[in-house]
Amino acid sequence: MIDAISTLMRCRAVREIRTGQGLIRCFTEGVIQGEMENHGRHLVQVQWDSGVTDYAYPSEIEILGQEAVMPQPATTESLSTGTEA
Repeated sequence: MIDAISTLMRCRAVREIRTGQGLIRCFTEGVIQGEMENHGRHLVQVQWDSGVTDYAYPSEIEILGQEAVMPQPATTESLSTGTEA
């Protein structure tokens, strides 16, 4: 279980999570997008590496401790030369 939630932190499922969009398998990793309260329940929105974005309970995930790396847009130079900037 987690106590404090930080947006854009990496996390992983500690058990299978059944959602309206499908099944998130245990150990699937993702990026925390936010959190909310709904009818007295604390929920965490996660964008899973499997492509699904859905809510999980804090007890269903664990923080991995590093911030997610957001992809950098390609520059014109890197596209023309085939190298990274």
